[in-house]
Amino acid sequence: MKTVKGLLLLAAMGLAAEAQAARIEATDHRLNYEGRVVRDWVNQDVQFNWPATRLSFLFQGRELAIAMDGQQSQFDLLIDGRLHGVIKTGLGMHTYPLLSLPTSSTLHVELVKRTESYDTMLTLDALITDGVVSGLWPHKPHLLFIGDSISAGMGSESNKRDCTWEENVNSSNARLAFPAQTAALLGATHTQVSYSGLGLLRNWDGNQPHHALPHYLDKAGAVYQGGTDFESQHPALVVIELGTNDFSSELQPHEPWPDQEAFQQAWVDGYVTLLREVRQRYDNPPIIVMGQYLWPHDRLNLAIERLQQQLTLLGEPPVLVERMQAENSGCLWHPTAAEHEGIARSLAGLIRQQGLLPE
Repeated sequence: MKTVKGLLLLAAMGLAAEAQAARIEATDHRLNYEGRVVRDWVNQDVQFNWPATRLSFLFQGRELAIAMDGQQSQFDLLIDGRLHGVIKTGLGMHTYPLLSLPTSSTLHVELVKRTESYDTMLTLDALITDGVVSGLWPHKPHLLFIGDSISAGMGSESNKRDCTWEENVNSSNARLAFPAQTAALLGATHTQVSYSGLGLLRNWDGNQPHHALPHYLDKAGAVYQGGTDFESQHPALVVIELGTNDFSSELQPHEPWPDQEAFQQAWVDGYVTLLREVRQRYDNPPIIVMGQYLWPHDRLNLAIERLQQQLTLLGEPPVLVERMQAENSGCLWHPTAAEHEGIARSLAGLIRQQGLLPE
């Protein structure tokens, strides 16, 4: 079946037989993935879902394409570190041209998932090329970011707050969000577990009460009933950016907390549980908790102060706190790429100052 599919893909690319086009399976050892992935060794496919998941390799040749079921996700194609184009995928397995060069060249190729996907995993099937692919295995510290739409980079390429949903999707780019920018500033790699609209205990405006972000802490992707078997790097540091959706809307009648005081205490208790789970899974890494001012009551920062007090009372290890500063000038009141850059510089400065990453 792979042979037939490969022939069809080569025909779709229009590669001549004399070009000796080759099929490089997604599980090939020369392909480096950054983020959570699931390798299907039987079908030689790789599945992934979380935003900012990255594929990278060295390429020498003229023609390059990728076969995948992208589930309408979008990807940034980077060549030698520069944006070369945006790949917008459809539903089902398709072949997407990446490079068609006049002469053979040696290039560093990266494909970075810009957007979020819900309820389904993407499937990368193979590279189709007339060239040679070589592996890149950098030895860098790894960061894990757990967050919501801010971490996911919603609207990061926009310059206005009022957007249609299409404008919001097309301007969302996890590669420009503060997690990826922080990792780049520190010379690190990173994984994201970021899901827009979700909170620690309650989601935006109390909707979808059947799930919240901690449900996905050990998930391979943003799939409610999805699996927990995945490959990823062990983080040297964990950054948690949660609470905006918990506190930026008022409690609704259908929710179980009678008032803000009861909810805030439940939120603190839930955060303590989350911290314990993260420390147990990843062998007590340093943890940074992100806060920000939420108009008009500043409830998130107040809850984080209460969290620190609770940790002290319980004899739990403390967390470092970084308060994001942004005007949220992008779509649906989200940070722009420039604002994400400011957040990343401040966060990277704290990490350096505290010596949180191995030398």
